[in-house]
Amino acid sequence: MKDKAFIIKVGDLLQETGRSDEVIFENKWTDNLPGLTDEGITGTISMQSLSKDSVFVDLENINCELNSVCDTCEAEFVRSVTVEDYSGKYVLGDENIKLEQTHSEEEIFPINSRDETINVEDMVIQAIRLGDPIAIHCPVCAQKVAELPDEEEDPDYFEGNDNVIFR
Repeated sequence: MKDKAFIIKVGDLLQETGRSDEVIFENKWTDNLPGLTDEGITGTISMQSLSKDSVFVDLENINCELNSVCDTCEAEFVRSVTVEDYSGKYVLGDENIKLEQTHSEEEIFPINSRDETINVEDMVIQAIRLGDPIAIHCPVCAQKVAELPDEEEDPDYFEGNDNVIFR
């Protein structure tokens, strides 16, 4: 059976500012990450209370493998994904979330006020997706792309400097 529980109780952290905790997880599974292999997601979650209403969460060394299709040759392959570091803030109360979002560039997630828990699934998925390349290449095609010369170094490449006027 696949472990889909991404819920962490943070009520004890909210009781004392500056208190911290760490959770190491393995083989977590989500239906919201297409192509995730049976090994699931592994990593470390560090949490620190900022106040009675907020917790800073840092994801470290998030690893998973995704079944992917090469954009060039359309071959199927397994792509390893590693996220070294990704952080965000979990905040209690809708008013506080709105206030934090207007005054902060950090990613803001909600704390469940009924049982003082956080669900880190969306944060983990977001961290993995933000690291996705623009074009997905299998190892063979990635090597070929790496060997291509940069356009700016190509002697046949020409970049005009004239102004273009549309009428």
